[in-house]
Amino acid sequence: MPLADVQPGLRCTGLSVVRGLDIASFDAEVLDVLDRRRPSSARIIVRVSGGAVDATGVGPGFSGSPIICTGTDGVARNIGAISETIGEFGGRTVLATPIEAILAQPVLPPAATRSSIAPGRTSIIGARRLAGPLTIAGLRSSLARGFIRAARKAGRVLIASPAGTRAAFPPQPLVPGAAVSVGLTSGDISIGEAGTVAYADGLNVWLYGHPLDGAGRRSLFLQDAYIHTVVNNPVAAPEIATYKLATPGNDVGTVSSDGPSAVVGMLGALPPSFPLRVTVKDLDSGKVRSSLTNIADEGDVGLPTGGSPLGLAAAAAAAESAATILGGSPARQTGELCMKVTLRELRKPMRVCWNYAVDGITQNALAGAVASDVATAVATLETYKFGTLHPTTIELGMRVRRGLRQAYILGARGPARVRRGQTIRLRLALRQTGSGKRTTRTVRLRVPLSAPTGLRTLRLEGTPADSGGDPNEEGELSLVFEDEEGPTDDTGPQSVDEVRDAFLNLKRYDGVSARLGDIEAPLFRDPRLRISGEARVELRIR
Repeated sequence: MPLADVQPGLRCTGLSVVRGLDIASFDAEVLDVLDRRRPSSARIIVRVSGGAVDATGVGPGFSGSPIICTGTDGVARNIGAISETIGEFGGRTVLATPIEAILAQPVLPPAATRSSIAPGRTSIIGARRLAGPLTIAGLRSSLARGFIRAARKAGRVLIASPAGTRAAFPPQPLVPGAAVSVGLTSGDISIGEAGTVAYADGLNVWLYGHPLDGAGRRSLFLQDAYIHTVVNNPVAAPEIATYKLATPGNDVGTVSSDGPSAVVGMLGALPPSFPLRVTVKDLDSGKVRSSLTNIADEGDVGLPTGGSPLGLAAAAAAAESAATILGGSPARQTGELCMKVTLRELRKPMRVCWNYAVDGITQNALAGAVASDVATAVATLETYKFGTLHPTTIELGMRVRRGLRQAYILGARGPARVRRGQTIRLRLALRQTGSGKRTTRTVRLRVPLSAPTGLRTLRLEGTPADSGGDPNEEGELSLVFEDEEGPTDDTGPQSVDEVRDAFLNLKRYDGVSARLGDIEAPLFRDPRLRISGEARVELRIR
């Protein structure tokens, strides 16, 4: 229906899913039209009522709910879609974006450019677009709290949705009023933003009535969605408003356009993506668990938002695997994580490994540690500013066991007199934690030619146990979401080879080091045992 025909007093019907998959209807009365002369920024004030919305009002997830009105000719037509709230208690009076503004968003805008049209604004102070919270499915609740806190710190709203709904229902027709999700990922860790289909024309569907990011050309998953319930909060304040608790569903097409008044998708072919595979083994029982998440790859459309969901997805997948494989979360754990990244721009994959000997005092200590390391690795890839990197495969392999494999250095002995350049033997006395078993290690050390002469102290220093990091702790997942500090003057890596070098340098040394004056070098490490503590040996060097 043309905006000129939308008049106050029109009695209409709204369409949206409030539970499950079925589209429900509710009453909608047009109260007024704001800025009628400019459809791109005009808004229709609507008051909703009826069984589907009386108990909860409207909140995030309802965006895109079409309003169908019958004109003077007796024909029912779409006048627009719910897109904003105005902070009213109960959430019954809302704003709708006119259908003309929604359909003005092209299906395929130019790639690698942001929309040149600013999102339409209204004259109502406090109006907030009904952008659905970013929903993540596949995380246990004890882990999800940390990701939710990190999102809040970055100014985002993240909702953890129940896992297991995916693939539990067949693909749904994306007709006006149907539940829909714009998926950043698909698979065991599903990340997306739920909303409603506003309009459909053949294979093209228009969603939301407002932007996702307003980034222009996109290449994301178009998905149907399952609505578990509408969580009621009549206050309608930021972060505590009524919202739909949803889980992304089946992949049914590609989201190709993200503009000021709508998001557009095309049914059929899926967007380019790359797999994130995680395999974790319980070394005590031999149990193996694996997961697969597909990451939408927007590299070919110029990474329109400046980054990718890989950091969040990989950190979440690593944390979930580490937290579930042992069937619990013991405070003391030993493990290893290797991350292999294959890039289209490099001939050989990049691989880095971290070892963990966690003596934590919080739940999910190992999960927090691996999530932080993976997020740091992804952030290293995204520091490259002089081109777009195209991951083709990301693989995470973990081995985890219960208990802390750790020993402390009780003392060390070596020869009393040595020469510069001489290779000497050092005997270390160790005692293992837990069992108290005493052992020894004999290692070789070459006295540096540049070592100072005279009576010197050789310090042998081990690596402490890892404290781990509960994802719920403040700042533990700070790299998963956008950097609050914004752009910097640091140019970062100048070539793909420098990116590779920075990635490989993320490996940490966790063995025993030898320090002689200002000279320090790795001495040895035991791959099965974290050696901590320190000892001193007096040497007369000549």
